[in-house]
Amino acid sequence: MATETLDTNLLQSARRSKGGEEAPLSPAARRKKLVLKSLAYGFFFFVSLIFFTLIKIPDSAIANYLLNSANQQSTTHNFSAEKVSVRFFPLPHLEIEKLGMDPRFPGAGIPLSFDEVTVYPNPFVLGVRFRAEAYKSTFTGSASMNSFHLESAKINLATMPLLAQMGFDLKGAFSNLLVQLSTQSQRLATADGEIRLQGSNLVYDPDALEVLLRENLRMEMSLPDLNLGDLDMLATVNNGTVRVDKLKLGGANKDLEVQVASGTVTLSDAMPLTKYELHVLVKLSPSLEKSVPTLGSMLTMMSTKRADGFYGIKIAGKLSDPMPSIKKE
Repeated sequence: MATETLDTNLLQSARRSKGGEEAPLSPAARRKKLVLKSLAYGFFFFVSLIFFTLIKIPDSAIANYLLNSANQQSTTHNFSAEKVSVRFFPLPHLEIEKLGMDPRFPGAGIPLSFDEVTVYPNPFVLGVRFRAEAYKSTFTGSASMNSFHLESAKINLATMPLLAQMGFDLKGAFSNLLVQLSTQSQRLATADGEIRLQGSNLVYDPDALEVLLRENLRMEMSLPDLNLGDLDMLATVNNGTVRVDKLKLGGANKDLEVQVASGTVTLSDAMPLTKYELHVLVKLSPSLEKSVPTLGSMLTMMSTKRADGFYGIKIAGKLSDPMPSIKKE
């Protein structure tokens, strides 16, 4: 009788398995399944709550909150924007129109403006990914509490007035820009990373240089537009010290050739206090030296002319200094 009962139970068990019926769960498995289901419902409720709350909050309130937060955290710039919109498709993100960044005091930086900025939050690293349209160029990158990444494949320098404000009125294009930095506790003085910059068809308008020479050295000099050609720069950043591994501007068949034989930039948490020391080599084309003889005379006064035709100059100072220290090599 016992044998027949065992056979019947085995047969019924096999039939249930064949028919797709699940075997009963153990108490521990049932508790685990219940916990996971509760967490899933809770997560769905939380996301839905955020979603519908953001829909109800007007864009103006979100814009004011974000701009106020940015202005409270920034020590150098004031932020402003014409419009900030919240979008949810294909992923939740912010769309910002006419974003402005104005320095709060002299030496804090340069004014920046962006026509459009799209920001995608990245909660896994407490940061954001962004895409920005500015000066008819496109920039992409990411930022978090302790890292920053920025790159662009093409920048039309003719549309960037901020370079002229810095005294570098360049025409041409930067064909490759990359800035990649990581810091400790958001301190620029601890940064590691690299900086790359390549440019082509560069032409320098010397008006700002002429004003600088006139106001600081009381030297009148009329220079033509300088055809510089290509730029190739690479720098590595280690614990807040930027080492210029390569910087070459212009060439033998251009009006000017500039190289950095060696150079370091010591970053400071307060950007205006950042220090730089550069050993620069400059060579004038025969036509430029002939058309502007005072330029060669000026370089002879402040530098050493080498056998290869380069003038060697050592330049040092801080970003906040109106004029750097210039010495012969």
